[in-house]
Amino acid sequence: MGEYQWVITLGGAAIGAIATLFATKSTNSTTLAKTNNDNAVQLFQQYKELNDQLQSKVDRLEDKLEKLQEKYEKEIAFYQKEIERLEDENEMLVSELENLKGGK
Repeated sequence: MGEYQWVITLGGAAIGAIATLFATKSTNSTTLAKTNNDNAVQLFQQYKELNDQLQSKVDRLEDKLEKLQEKYEKEIAFYQKEIERLEDENEMLVSELENLKGGK
C-alpha cells in the first residue's frame, strides 16, 4: 500500500485542484455577470441623462423658434399693411400729379 500512497496523494491533490478550478470559474462567471450588469446600468443612466438633456435643448429651441415665427409673422403683417398704405398713397399722388399736369 505504501507504493500507491503517492498516487492517492496526487489523485486527491488533482481532484482538489480541479474542484478549485471549477469553483473559481463559477465565481468569476458570477462576478463577470455582475460587472457586466453594473456597467449596463451605468451606461443606461448616462444615456438617459444625455437623452434628457438633449430633449430639454430641443424643447427650448422649439420654444425659441415658435416665438421667432410669431414675431416675424407680426412684422410681415405690419409691412404688408404699410405696403398697401404706401401703394394707396402713391396712387393718390399719381392721380394728383395727373390733375396738376392736366390743369396747365
